[in-house]
Amino acid sequence: MQETPIVCTLTEADYRDRETAWLKLRPFVRASMAVPGGLTFRFARVTGLQGSLTELVRLEGECCAWMSFSIADRLEAVELSITSNSAAGERGVREAFAPLTRG
Repeated sequence: MQETPIVCTLTEADYRDRETAWLKLRPFVRASMAVPGGLTFRFARVTGLQGSLTELVRLEGECCAWMSFSIADRLEAVELSITSNSAAGERGVREAFAPLTRG
């Protein structure tokens, strides 16, 4: 598999706005875990949360093609996995989304 270059096309201001949007979801994180390639989060089932996740994932796909996202609707939670296909990408995912993790 060919590695996708690790590049974010957001301006500094847009990056801060995006980070703020992700951090608004932090109170709903029920669990987080390292997985091969990145991280998985489990969010509380709250009205509107899945729509917010879906929109953020769509936006991330436009600026950070090196990340892959998967949203799963589970009975007990909404699960979001964020991964990359390289060691550098895995580190990037874990660093970028560290503020959301529960440790």
